[in-house]
Amino acid sequence: MPHGEAYDANYYAMSRSGVGRKGLVDSLRDRIIRRQILRFQHSGRLLDIGCGLGLFLESMMPPFEGYGTDISPYGVAIAQQRLPQARLFVGSILEGLPLQVNFNVITAINVMEHLEAPEQAVAAIQRQLVPGGLFVAHLPTIGNRWQAQLYKGSYDQDPTHIYRPAGREFRQLVEAQGFRTVFETYSPFVPARLWRMLPWHPAYLAGFVKR
Repeated sequence: MPHGEAYDANYYAMSRSGVGRKGLVDSLRDRIIRRQILRFQHSGRLLDIGCGLGLFLESMMPPFEGYGTDISPYGVAIAQQRLPQARLFVGSILEGLPLQVNFNVITAINVMEHLEAPEQAVAAIQRQLVPGGLFVAHLPTIGNRWQAQLYKGSYDQDPTHIYRPAGREFRQLVEAQGFRTVFETYSPFVPARLWRMLPWHPAYLAGFVKR
């Protein structure tokens, strides 16, 4: 995984600027994730791993008490300006979470693909969730030739993407760490049943409850 300084202003301008067509797509995705979270949890502490500029975390406050972590000092600084009431810190999930509280919800949106040890990250997430807590993950996946073709020339432009599982492989990894899958789908995410049957797009979204 690259050093946090690699995720600077230029990186966020490319990947998560919050403006333009990509910003609109990200905003629509975040609304879907919010609706899914509220199906299972209505309040409490929410930790956004890889919070970046704080765009998604902002959408969850309220009803949640917001926490965030990112390896990018730049991203955390901008997010703290946006969300002065949130508790944010610089750090890597692979090094554990320096927090003495547990969470009702933990999200990792476009995080797992950057990690050389995703199973280690999921184990850390499992430890920080309350019993019955919700883990939501979004990441690009390659499970068939259509997904592989769409991945090429889009997601693979980001050299920090080093973990490229199929969606089912990621689900199995999470379940092996003590979770139960409660929803999964692929872009455009709704209706979920349709896109589970026709997983044409790499973007995978899933929710898991801690057993």
